[in-house]
Amino acid sequence: MRRYPFIIIFLVLIASLPVHAGPERKSDGQLLVSRFLGSTRTDERDRILKKLEELGARFGEVREWVSASANFTSQQPGIHREFAPVGEKKGEYFVYIPPSYASDRSWPVVLSLHGVGGGGYGQIMTWLKSSEHKNEFIFVAPTYGSGLWWKEEPERFVLSVLDKVKQDYPVDTNRIYLTGFSSGGHGVWYLAIRYPSLFAAINPVAGECPLPSLLVNLIEVPVLIVHGARDTVIPVAAARDASSRLEKLGYRVTYKELPELKHQFPATETDKILDWFRTQKRSPYPKQIKFSTDSPKYPSSFWIEITEFSQLVGQLSVRRDAFGRMTKSEGLSETATVEAEIRKDNEVSLATHGVNALRLYLDEELIAMEKPVRVSINGKIVYSGKTERSLQTMLDTVKKRNDRNALFSAYLDVIVPSE
Repeated sequence: MRRYPFIIIFLVLIASLPVHAGPERKSDGQLLVSRFLGSTRTDERDRILKKLEELGARFGEVREWVSASANFTSQQPGIHREFAPVGEKKGEYFVYIPPSYASDRSWPVVLSLHGVGGGGYGQIMTWLKSSEHKNEFIFVAPTYGSGLWWKEEPERFVLSVLDKVKQDYPVDTNRIYLTGFSSGGHGVWYLAIRYPSLFAAINPVAGECPLPSLLVNLIEVPVLIVHGARDTVIPVAAARDASSRLEKLGYRVTYKELPELKHQFPATETDKILDWFRTQKRSPYPKQIKFSTDSPKYPSSFWIEITEFSQLVGQLSVRRDAFGRMTKSEGLSETATVEAEIRKDNEVSLATHGVNALRLYLDEELIAMEKPVRVSINGKIVYSGKTERSLQTMLDTVKKRNDRNALFSAYLDVIVPSE
C-alpha cells in the first residue's frame, strides 16, 4: 500500500512531460524551423509558429535549431557556372569549390568583382593561379557586362548572388570577404558602405571610393587597400585619400602602395591578402554603430533600422550665399545619420539627424533581456521598460537577412523626439 503514493507521483511526473521529448523533439524542431525559413507564405509560417509553441520550444533551443536546420548537399570540387535572378532576368556567376570541401562544416567566402572588360570566370582564375590558399575558401565571382558595380542593377545582382550562395553552400556569414579590382574596387567600397553588416572585411584593389562622405559606416569593417603607385588609370591619390579618411576616423585600415605597379592586378599579393582575410571575423552584435545614408533605400546597419526619414533626406542640398540667396547645388544629398551605443546598465544611447523613427533589434548578445532597458535619443529618454522576446521575431530576422549567425529575439520601435 505504501508504494501507491510513489506510483501516483511517478505517473503525474510522466504526464507532465512534453509530448515531444529527446531526439524526436529536436528533429521535429529543426524540421519546423527549416520549413519556416523556406516558406514564402505568411499563413504557412503562422501555422509553423503555432506548432513550435505547442512543442514548448525555448529560445535557446530555437537558436540551436536555426543553425542545425540547414541542409546542404555534397558538391564536386572545381569551378561551377551558376545563375542568380536579377528582377525578371538572370545573371551569371562562378563558384570555386575547394578539393577539401565538406557540406557539414561552414566555409569562408571570398566574393570578387572584376573590372571593366573582365568577367567572373577570369576573376576566379586570377585568384586560383596566384594563390596558395585556394583550398581554404569558397571563391565567388559574378559577371556583369559593364563592370560598373555601383549602379542599381549590378548592386541587386551581387546581393542576389550572395543570397543564392548562402542557400546552396554552408557559408560562414561571419567570414564573408569582399574584394575587387579597378571598377570592381569601386564596387567594393560602394557595397561595403551601403551594407556594412554583410562583410567581415574588404579589399579594394586599384579602386576609388565613390562615397567618401559615407566612409563612417565602416566602423566595424576592416579595410585592406592595395594600389599601384604608377597607376595612371585610377591615380594612387584616390587610395591615399580613402586611407587618410579612415585613419582620421580611427578605423581599422591597412594601406599598401606598390611602388612599381601600374593599373594591373597584383598577383604577387593574393596570398598576403588571403592571409589578412583569415585574421578577420565579423561581429554581428557590435556595441557601437555609426551609420550615415543619403537615401531611404539604405535604412539599416547591424541592429538599427531607420523606419522613417526626414523629408529632406535624399534630396539635393540647397546652398545659400552670405546674403541668403540660393546658389547652385553642389550635388550632395541630405543625409540621415545615427550613432548608436550599448552602454552599461542596459542603456541604449542614440544620436540622430534626419531621422523620425527607428527600430532597434535586440538580443542577449547586446543587452540583458530579463532586465528593463532604457533608450535615449539625442539626450531624451524615449523608452524605459522590458522588451518582449518573440520566436517570430527571431525567425523573421533570420529569414529576412538570410543569416543564421545574426539572431535577434526582440525589437523596439522608437520615435525621435522633436527638438
